[in-house]
Amino acid sequence: MEISDKSGGVEVSSASVATERHVSIFEQININVFWIANNFHWQALLAIVIPSMVVKFLDPAQKDINLALVVIWGTLVAVAVNPLVGAISDYATFRMGRRRPFLIIGTIANVIVLVLFALAPGWFSSIALLLTFIVLFLILQFTNNLANSPWSAIIADKVPAHQRGMTAGFNGLFTLLGTIIGSIVAGIIVNKNNALPIYRNEIVQIFLIIAVVQVIFVAYTVITVKETPLAEHVTFQFSPILKKFFFKPSRYPDLSWVLLARLLVMMGIWSVFYFLQYYFDDVLGGPGVKTIIFNSPFSGEQFAGALFLPALLLLALPTSIIAGSASDRWGRKIMVYISGAVMTVVCLMFILFQNQYGALIAGAFFGIGYGAYTSVDWALTTDVLPPTNEAGKFLGIWSAMGILPQVIGITIGGVLLQLMHTLPNHFGYTALFVVTIVYFGLGTVVIRQVKGA
Repeated sequence: MEISDKSGGVEVSSASVATERHVSIFEQININVFWIANNFHWQALLAIVIPSMVVKFLDPAQKDINLALVVIWGTLVAVAVNPLVGAISDYATFRMGRRRPFLIIGTIANVIVLVLFALAPGWFSSIALLLTFIVLFLILQFTNNLANSPWSAIIADKVPAHQRGMTAGFNGLFTLLGTIIGSIVAGIIVNKNNALPIYRNEIVQIFLIIAVVQVIFVAYTVITVKETPLAEHVTFQFSPILKKFFFKPSRYPDLSWVLLARLLVMMGIWSVFYFLQYYFDDVLGGPGVKTIIFNSPFSGEQFAGALFLPALLLLALPTSIIAGSASDRWGRKIMVYISGAVMTVVCLMFILFQNQYGALIAGAFFGIGYGAYTSVDWALTTDVLPPTNEAGKFLGIWSAMGILPQVIGITIGGVLLQLMHTLPNHFGYTALFVVTIVYFGLGTVVIRQVKGA
């Protein structure tokens, strides 16, 4: 790959935005199968493992703020890495293609960091361990996004526009499948109520499982998905690279509205997901409370990983396929409207029905809204992509709009819960869900401004 700091535009001589060749269902599956591993990775870590480690290894009284501190800095790095690496991959001239080399390098580095994360609690404690968690999570975000950001553009590279709804449906399906498996596996293995030596072994086990899953699925993807490399004389201009991260909203209004809607909706989703385990422990748990079905002492990890999230995601699975295909016929926006309305109602249910059965019913309904949104979101974005050769850059920005909400959501949520944790009737969680309703409502309204989908 040639990197130049000469002034002027970027010269691109080959590679269309997407092939017009019909892509078989088997090829669509191969393109998307990586997302099983990637979402297994992040769901296990973000919903179960890291919140649990923050409580067990650090000060439980400061769990909301400590969780925010661990997550925020790495997530900010991911926001920058996504468009940067996506833009670079657009002009990469590796023989393997534009996207696969980044997938390989990023995954190798990611696995190394996972191993270090697993071992860190045995090396440090207290403030040193908090700082170690922050640094390792930062590096973890960098390495993982080095792999997945370029791969986000593979649908635009290889799939014609008229097939992207179905392909995005597979993307949503595998996203949810990885999320379900990650939730269940982590929820079963990790239990902070266990003695510290047992718990440390559980942490090592789950990190090693995540690493092995990454290696297997990335190897399969690299073997089965072929890319056509760009011509060798393609030139990437490095000096104006920061300008390439941004674009005038007035030039691409539809894309701008889609990105803003994604930012808002994902703020709502992550505000719920990050604090689920703490909500279950603080609101549904308590002395003598047992987890329904298992009839064991209540554990936020177990309830989240083995009951709530599977209920949510099992309904999200068929919804993602149905919504992806239906959006090809009836349009993407109607699916966003439906998903936003459903997820808003679910937040009201969390406020009104604070018991285990109410939470499971709310989770099932949230799965319908979440599944519809995840399948249509990508297809809607690819529909409004500018007709340029820079799909990786724009989809890197799109990916960043799914990461930035993690920073905003966990910061606002962590501050709300920390400030209001002494108020009666768990008012901090009520305030959190009210804010989440606002996010979903604004995201649904914003999508109405999109004209080209």
